[in-house]
Amino acid sequence: MEGILRPGSVVVGVDTSSAAMTALDWAAQYAQAVRAPIHLVHGFSHDRPDLGFGMGADAEALLAAGDRVLGRAVNRIQLRDKMIQVTTSHCDGYPSAALVRASADARIVVVGSQGDSLLHLSSLGETAHQIAIHSTSPVAVIRKDSGLESAFNRVTVGVDRSDDSLAALEWAFDEAERTESEVLAVHGWQPNDAKDPSLGHADWASYTEMCRNHIESAIATQQARHPGVKVITEIFQGNPTRALLTESHSSDTVVVGARGTGGFPGLHMGRVAGDVLRHAASPVVVVR
Repeated sequence: MEGILRPGSVVVGVDTSSAAMTALDWAAQYAQAVRAPIHLVHGFSHDRPDLGFGMGADAEALLAAGDRVLGRAVNRIQLRDKMIQVTTSHCDGYPSAALVRASADARIVVVGSQGDSLLHLSSLGETAHQIAIHSTSPVAVIRKDSGLESAFNRVTVGVDRSDDSLAALEWAFDEAERTESEVLAVHGWQPNDAKDPSLGHADWASYTEMCRNHIESAIATQQARHPGVKVITEIFQGNPTRALLTESHSSDTVVVGARGTGGFPGLHMGRVAGDVLRHAASPVVVVR
């Protein structure tokens, strides 16, 4: 059913890929739990090789095929729960642009890690990458082999001193309370980090104390809102990306801020968030 995006909707990018179907199931489960409507977005993928070589269908046939994709997605949601309100949008153009626009009014945008393009040159599709970089709402990126049932009852979140990290921590606590899970807050420090101009030249002991004070203060704020959520905090000297990827194998969700304290002004996504999106074994939520 074509319709207007309701503010606070769970926005889902859909196509014919298996990752998109897993993302749709994840989104339906999430929307059902938080009592939110769903808005489905389907767009025309310009990078399909069959179209590039003149073997694709005409515009009318592509429109009809897209309508069928949306119809099947609506049916899949309503088989789970007929009470979920569903609207759809069939955009003419790149799906990433439509999803980024929709993110302005979304509660969260959910996409599969790889779409139905045949040009799978990396572990993360271009559409998912662009949305994670430019979305104004949180973005959940779901792999086709991501399990939907909570197997570990753990939400892992990367924390540092950035505003995005505080937003990620808040999202992680909300999700942990909803799913009756614990929060694992992870902060990794590497020697070059101590050369950050805002830190001066810190040694390991003073750096650890400063970070622990900052992180524990942020956690205390969230624990006041979610007193029933158990929290484990790990601060260690090492690569934060490697730690988050390792924990993704024993977490139901990994949550990261879109960018940390490094980089440069105007950077939309940091190195850690980008690497976790590409290689995590669990669903990943990026928050800014």
